[in-house]
Amino acid sequence: MTRSRKQPPDRRSGPSASMIVLGLGALIIAAAAVAAVALAPPSVAPPPAATSPASAATPASPSSAMADADLPPFASTTNDDAVGRPIPEVDGRSFDGTPVRITSDGRPKLILFLAHWCPHCQREVPVVQAWLDAKGMPAGIDLISVATAIDPNRPNYPPDAWLAREHWGVPVIVDADGQIATRYGLTFFPYWVAVAADGTVAQRLTGELTPDQLDALVASIASS
Repeated sequence: MTRSRKQPPDRRSGPSASMIVLGLGALIIAAAAVAAVALAPPSVAPPPAATSPASAATPASPSSAMADADLPPFASTTNDDAVGRPIPEVDGRSFDGTPVRITSDGRPKLILFLAHWCPHCQREVPVVQAWLDAKGMPAGIDLISVATAIDPNRPNYPPDAWLAREHWGVPVIVDADGQIATRYGLTFFPYWVAVAADGTVAQRLTGELTPDQLDALVASIASS
């Protein structure tokens, strides 16, 4: 194997010892900087907004909220900033394409937001349906449900089949893109919005309601 012979250094033109030391020092500092960047933990970007693909029965025209101010995200029933604010009006459709609207039409109403994969929603639906079967909604008050957070990769999909199994008799708006839930300030499931006759928010609640609590919620808006 042929090798190049190492030549003795030319002392007439070679760098001084001090220059070599400075050069080595600069290389060490640069290497340390590169190592620090390589070892620094990567920044984590916030996850993108989740999309909510609808079930096969979802109509081609998605639900939409009309041009009204959004409600603030729900945090607590105490000092809820949404109380007294006009509701976002909604022009939507059910699973079979039937138009379903939420408007300020002079009628008090309850709006129930449901997610098919939510175990609390799965328990709440039969309770509400049994309450309706036993008493029915009082005259002049509407109950509308919104199927949102639809995800074919999560349990109990599709939502239309789930609600059919429960014999759900409440009108349903399909919130395929989650826009309505966002505009109503949804943060947890199940999510209830009680609306006074003048079209303003009377109360917002989350969690499973008992029949007695449903009675009280209806009574709170019956005379509004």
